[in-house]
Amino acid sequence: MKGAIIAVGREILTGKTLDTNSHWLAGELTAMGVWLKRICAVDDVLEEITGEISYAFSLGIDLLITTGGLGPTRDDMTLQAWAQALGRDLELHPRALEMVEEKYRTLHTRGYVTTPHITPEREKMARMPEGALPLPNSVGAAPGMFLEEEGRVCVALPGVPGEMKAIFLEEVVPRLSRLLEKKGNGRVLLQETVRSGFRDESLLWPLVRQVMDEEEGVYLKTLATRFGPDVDLEVRVEAWGEDETQARRRLERAVERLKEVLQGARGA
Repeated sequence: MKGAIIAVGREILTGKTLDTNSHWLAGELTAMGVWLKRICAVDDVLEEITGEISYAFSLGIDLLITTGGLGPTRDDMTLQAWAQALGRDLELHPRALEMVEEKYRTLHTRGYVTTPHITPEREKMARMPEGALPLPNSVGAAPGMFLEEEGRVCVALPGVPGEMKAIFLEEVVPRLSRLLEKKGNGRVLLQETVRSGFRDESLLWPLVRQVMDEEEGVYLKTLATRFGPDVDLEVRVEAWGEDETQARRRLERAVERLKEVLQGARGA
């Protein structure tokens, strides 16, 4: 399954906020067997969000996740952009509205907000593309969204990291795991880092490429740092498998072969 992440928010583009959401999601998705092909950030502009969603799907993406833009303010336009990109109506979702109502009743009872009433701004968070499934937000007020569109999976998550992580782990992971198992393309990723004994990445890379070309289901990456007489560059070895046994076998074989090639080159 090929995936992409779109981080929505002007605060990211202006350097006010560090996009830790995409970094965290990338690790979680990769561990589940999703091959992440693209991560980008986009402004709080309807046409630009819509365009990025459409462009991601034009690349053959199977899973697209957006973060941010689900709140009550005028510049929170992600769900509207999803509806526009998918050619669906944006409609008030009864279950999403119940989630928002329940959340504000709880917040009012705790004294966090002055009124539990559903204002137009609060109701806005319950408007979703036709056919979407609202995802409960155990931390904040805005529900997430899960939607399957012609074999593609569409997910909208809040931008607040705590809310994003909660919805992803509690609601998205179970659904995504079932889909990966059903499609038969869930994979296991294992990694190991090997010290190369090389200081120069330009000399190390041909050896790394040789191993990657020889071994199936692996990806090797040189980890460049700096130049210096005390540098010992590392190589990260990643191995994919349909299960842990296959991934482990590929990883061990690739690591062993890499060490052989490196030793031979150093001894030459």
